[in-house]
Amino acid sequence: MGWRLIIILLIFALMGMQNGEAAIADSERTIKDESIYYLMVNRFYNGDEQNDYDVVYDDPEGFYGGDLLGVAKKLDYLKDMGFTTICLTPIMKNDKQGYHGYAVTDHFKVDSHLGTVADMKYLVKEAHKRGIKVVLEFPFTVSATHPWLAEKEKEQWIKRNQYHKDFSLNLSKREVQIYIMDVAAWWVSKTNIDGYYLTDIDHLSSAFLHTFSTELKRNHQSFYLIGETASIKDNKLKAYSPLDLVVSQSMSQLISDTFSQTNQTQQSVYKQAIDAKNLNIGHSLDNVRTVRFTRKALNKNEHPGARTKQALSYLYTTSFVPVVYYGTEIALDGGKGADNHRMMDFRANPEIIDYIKKISALRTELPSLRKGTVDLLIEDHGASIYKRTYKDETTIVAINNTDKTAELNVSTEKVGANSELRGMLNEEIIRSVDGKYKIILTPEMTNVYRVVKDSGLNIGYISMLAFVYISFGLFIYRASRKKKKLNNEIDH
Repeated sequence: MGWRLIIILLIFALMGMQNGEAAIADSERTIKDESIYYLMVNRFYNGDEQNDYDVVYDDPEGFYGGDLLGVAKKLDYLKDMGFTTICLTPIMKNDKQGYHGYAVTDHFKVDSHLGTVADMKYLVKEAHKRGIKVVLEFPFTVSATHPWLAEKEKEQWIKRNQYHKDFSLNLSKREVQIYIMDVAAWWVSKTNIDGYYLTDIDHLSSAFLHTFSTELKRNHQSFYLIGETASIKDNKLKAYSPLDLVVSQSMSQLISDTFSQTNQTQQSVYKQAIDAKNLNIGHSLDNVRTVRFTRKALNKNEHPGARTKQALSYLYTTSFVPVVYYGTEIALDGGKGADNHRMMDFRANPEIIDYIKKISALRTELPSLRKGTVDLLIEDHGASIYKRTYKDETTIVAINNTDKTAELNVSTEKVGANSELRGMLNEEIIRSVDGKYKIILTPEMTNVYRVVKDSGLNIGYISMLAFVYISFGLFIYRASRKKKKLNNEIDH
């Protein structure tokens, strides 16, 4: 029995050596370690048919049955792809057209189409069991049928929204800010969520954001506050400081435009990765307010699957936190408005899903991909190479966003002499020849290389492996002798 236990422990030790950094300890986890899956609850998965009233599948603006229990039932699906945080569109009570969550009629109730407070609490509990954080989008919009519109004393609390038929909370009013903080505290106390996603931070004062953040984090130090802005501006840096993560619409749009087609220069997107202004920045390819990335690729006669994988390669290997909109993993199509919010299809081709699993595992294993500096080494009409460095770890990322094979030569001065590049997404070893590392990428291919100084044999690993084989051999030998002895006793 003792020999069996030793062998099992040794095998697990070897597995740990091979898998590297399998997970990030929760105590060490920061926003830079997260990968976020952003989903529209009503269009994700139907987990409870009891709340399927008013469901009309042939109406683009109707309720489709997706609910909170549906999200809970798909947590393992999200965990398998490596997502560590999920962000839900608003779940507060909405009017009859508010499938999306932005036509709020009561901030203190869950919309009955989506479930109950108990369902939300259950979802958070199940997510936490899997090491997944839950962030809730906080809506500053209300329905045109909101009861406040009929109250004289509240007429200054709401203003008409210039972008759609609903109204917005007047965030300049002190009374409204106090109301928002009360609502935010209520949801944290009732459901134990891990953060809020704010979409209108351009209209929030720096003072309010500081107060909002301070109050929320008073008893929850690890609480995330994520803000979405039209564009990151130098004169707003103070206002951004209370936020754990800033998502820029304009920068995300630039990435989406660049990678939705081949042969596009990447100078601009890499410049923003280098000039990140010491902010924690998140990027997405699309969201509930844009055209789908797949639609962009199709409009340019590109293959959505290949384009999506290239774009995700960039999101997962630069200094940004990846924010992936639901359906991206199946190249879900969609135009503007409700057409963007199609029902998720879990029977789609798994090609992109498998790629997300690989690139996500790599991002977890290599801290330099999450926290390292970015140094663009080569950019040649859509084929690029950049270096990520964190502490004593260096990785090289090569992206060929063109329709031709690219041959790129990186000097040893930029990488280091007496080193080799070990391919992680696609296995290969590249050694320096005549002072250069020659990287060859087929069309629309990405690879991540770990820079290793010593290419010699891993003596420790080989010794451990040999010990396991010898121990196993001794175990077989002892078992054989024991069996032979037992047979002899039976014969006599």
